[in-house]
Amino acid sequence: MRPLTKVLTAGLILIAIFGISFLFFYKRTQKTSANQPLILTPAVINQPLPKASLVNILGEPLEDEKLRRGRVVLMFTLNECSACDQENEFLKTVVDSRKDVRFFYVIPFGKREEALKTAQSKYAFETFLDDHSMVSRSLQIYQVPIKIFLEDGIIKKTWLDATIQPEKQEEFKQWLNGLYRSTAQPGRDD
Repeated sequence: MRPLTKVLTAGLILIAIFGISFLFFYKRTQKTSANQPLILTPAVINQPLPKASLVNILGEPLEDEKLRRGRVVLMFTLNECSACDQENEFLKTVVDSRKDVRFFYVIPFGKREEALKTAQSKYAFETFLDDHSMVSRSLQIYQVPIKIFLEDGIIKKTWLDATIQPEKQEEFKQWLNGLYRSTAQPGRDD
């Protein structure tokens, strides 16, 4: 065999080995990450919500009191998420029954004006951008939809999937109806 042929053959063998190794590693990583929680639920339950900077389309922040006082459900969403759209349709039908629970949509990343302009016409509740992805990174939120229930700024419950299927919708309705009723109205000082 000529030296050039030997070098080319060795190179092709190395490329093949590298390609197969990469494919094996990629599939293994995907399988492992699919089994990992999106939020380390046991680690965040009963912990305070991390420092947050949620801003509206005008760049105005969500008041910390609205976020950390009373009951709040944060729904992490993206405009391009079809499961989020379906969940939005479902949530429109149930949240009116609980005026003592505030619902906010949170877009975890993107350009504020662009993301929130689309969201305003689409979502049923006030929508904010997670400025600099502070909350999303702290809670390791890398996929949507995810919901987080806060009570006085403390994370009490998380949902790592959409409430699209009827049984999930029924579970959410039962959970919402099962919350004890607060006499305080959102945003009111008592």
